[in-house]
Amino acid sequence: MTDVAEIPRADAPSRPLTATDDLPRPRFLADVYEAASQCNKCSLCQAVCPTYVVNPVEWETARGRVSLVRDAIEGRLELADIAEGPLSTCLTCNNCVTACAPGVPTAEIVSRARQELHEQEGHPWGQTLAFRAILPRPAMLRLLHRFSRATQVTGLHRLARATGLTRWLGTAGAFAEHVGPLPARTALRRARSLPGPEGPARGRLVFLVCCYQNIAAPEATEATMRVLAANGFELVVPELGCSGLPARTLGDRDAELDMARRTLDRIAELDADHHAFVGDVASCTSHWQRYGGLLGSDADYAVRASAIGERTWHASAFLAAQGMTAPLGRLRWHVTYDEPCQLPLDAAARRAPRQLLTAIPGVRLSELPEAAMCCGGPGTYFRDQPDRSEAILRRKFENVLATGAEVLVTENISCITQLRAGARRYAPKVRVMHLFEVLAESLDAARRRRVVAVD
Repeated sequence: MTDVAEIPRADAPSRPLTATDDLPRPRFLADVYEAASQCNKCSLCQAVCPTYVVNPVEWETARGRVSLVRDAIEGRLELADIAEGPLSTCLTCNNCVTACAPGVPTAEIVSRARQELHEQEGHPWGQTLAFRAILPRPAMLRLLHRFSRATQVTGLHRLARATGLTRWLGTAGAFAEHVGPLPARTALRRARSLPGPEGPARGRLVFLVCCYQNIAAPEATEATMRVLAANGFELVVPELGCSGLPARTLGDRDAELDMARRTLDRIAELDADHHAFVGDVASCTSHWQRYGGLLGSDADYAVRASAIGERTWHASAFLAAQGMTAPLGRLRWHVTYDEPCQLPLDAAARRAPRQLLTAIPGVRLSELPEAAMCCGGPGTYFRDQPDRSEAILRRKFENVLATGAEVLVTENISCITQLRAGARRYAPKVRVMHLFEVLAESLDAARRRRVVAVD
């Protein structure tokens, strides 16, 4: 059996950001000050920034945001002065990095600025409740799913939407509107009836389930687990709380660290020292890969965090690197692929999804214009910045329709929910699917063909 944990990922962790002696002494955010000082004002970020292309003002660009954060660090203004607009409208998608010669990590700089702002001014109580009491605890996530399902079964969900009550329920109501009715069984429940590995044994994996996709699109995660099992991999599926990504995005560093530690504690119970870790949600998987840098100074967690970060793969990159062994059936589908923002920037990880799609007999893949542009749906952005989110989404579907594709494929839960909402409004004939749902359909087609051939 191959020890898949020993196979190195294509994307290497980035080095820590540090200030240098030749720069002014920063008031705060010394860890990103050097990086913020590398911007050469070339303006190449303008063409690839999703918020700038729908609202072309200087502070919507990476160089504008980074310049303002640097001004705050050096004392020329306060972070509170740029909280609305420069800090709040950034999608932290990092698409600007692809066009930036010095590689200024705008998402990291903005995220750290948000964290510093909250350190100075405190956190909203609702956000604190979610990050401290709900998202880190699997039992609370199960309870939330059951409550949501109860409102659907009793008709309260439809009533709340019809009367506009969901608009008064803040973030929870916004997600209820955005996601729609939840499936009855979570991905974790579906994992209990998962078939065993098929064919020659190829290794054991710890499958990392995203807490959001677990309840909002469990069929996507089930498809990923089925495809991996069909290709010879045995799966261990722990019940985890949130990875900590939402806390990072919204600026709660203490909650981010707490959720990371809780995740590591649960994984430690698995005796998984020689396993590889695989996730099928680009944003969460990328965040797990950052654990080494996040907890590198914590003596109790640094070694474990680094090990998990180095052994965590995105599912498409993992399967492309290992190779498909299960036979694929013909799908006469015309598809296009939208790249999640949080996929690693290296070419191998970006190439893997297309490699898997083009391996399916009969599939015709059309390249999506601006495929790497964010769809405007990460986290609570669709609620907090509805006009920008909708403008970005509309532009995305103009590009989707231009391809003529009937299936829009992606690999991230925020993208799936946002794109499905967009398809309902702008392209009702376009089906939005996770990459591994397409692969699972192809596996099923091959199985049906074998049954017919035997009969």
